[in-house]
Amino acid sequence: MPTKTPKSQSSTATKAPKTPRATKAAKPKSEKSPKTAAKEKPKATLRKKRTPGKASAKLAPGFSLELKAPAVDPVIHHDDIALRAYFIGERRQKMGWPGDSGSDWADAEKQLRAEALEKPLKKR
Repeated sequence: MPTKTPKSQSSTATKAPKTPRATKAAKPKSEKSPKTAAKEKPKATLRKKRTPGKASAKLAPGFSLELKAPAVDPVIHHDDIALRAYFIGERRQKMGWPGDSGSDWADAEKQLRAEALEKPLKKR
């Protein structure tokens, strides 16, 4: 009959022996006694009160804190640009100036935007 061996001896895998972990170096204690260390609290710094108007003096020139209305691009319809580009192209061909339909379109759009910004908006 086979003899039984204890489980600890029969395992084939061997475990590595435990090694003590390295401990952190002890921090040196302050030379003062704990009673005096508790008495020395850092003093709270007082915050300076802000005066109105001082902050704007530190801003870059040309920059203000006032809210401005956002620039709104005028709505120009495709048909309006096409009509203006047609007349620009007619004039260009009649005068014999160089150019093409793309430059006519760009000029028409530029002119219409400039005109729309000059006119005040209609009240509805």
